[in-house]
Amino acid sequence: MICRHCQKENPESIKYCIHCGKPLDEPERQTPPVFDPHKEEGLNDDWSKPVEEEKTEVIKPSKKNSHVPVLIALGVLVGLLVIGGVGYFMYSNHQHQQEIARLEQEKEQEKEARRKAEEEADDLQDKNEYLEDRNDRLEDRQKDENESEDHYQYGFEIDTWYKANYNMALRNAGDYNATQTGHLRKDERIFIEEIISGSNGSYWGRSSSGDWVCMQDNDYDYLREE
Repeated sequence: MICRHCQKENPESIKYCIHCGKPLDEPERQTPPVFDPHKEEGLNDDWSKPVEEEKTEVIKPSKKNSHVPVLIALGVLVGLLVIGGVGYFMYSNHQHQQEIARLEQEKEQEKEARRKAEEEADDLQDKNEYLEDRNDRLEDRQKDENESEDHYQYGFEIDTWYKANYNMALRNAGDYNATQTGHLRKDERIFIEEIISGSNGSYWGRSSSGDWVCMQDNDYDYLREE
């Protein structure tokens, strides 16, 4: 409520102005003038007229743009979605690269395993072929020994020339622990006159010079007939 006297705003529930102390609900009364018939001036009867209340223009607060908070919220949401999308894309790409690397590693491991398996198969085939050839030669020697025992000993032909398949040691007896007396080079010829059996399935041949050389054991054939 606006005070009629000081024109200041007051709460609606009070009866006296909190600024000037005058009553708010009663209009200010004026004393009517005394009529004087000798005076020519007319009476001023403004007092009898109701006092017009001064209208106070209430300035309404301007409405703020209610769309601004919504736009800000939408902008923040879009930003979060963009950041989340970029992060998810980077994470997915990283996972994809790791999966590719893992598959490539597994592919290389499988390739290496196949290569080793092929090498082992080739080695096994070579060993089987070697054993078959060795068995054939042993059978032939046994057959020849049965036909002519005087010319063979333990399936080996005696009084004949042999060639070394490897660099061999010459010893003073037909045994691995015998004293070494010399060397027999690879592809070098040696004349064998006598053959005896030794340890580890070995067979030893005595040369014409009296030296002994291992001709064969469970692992290798050291000499071959010329």
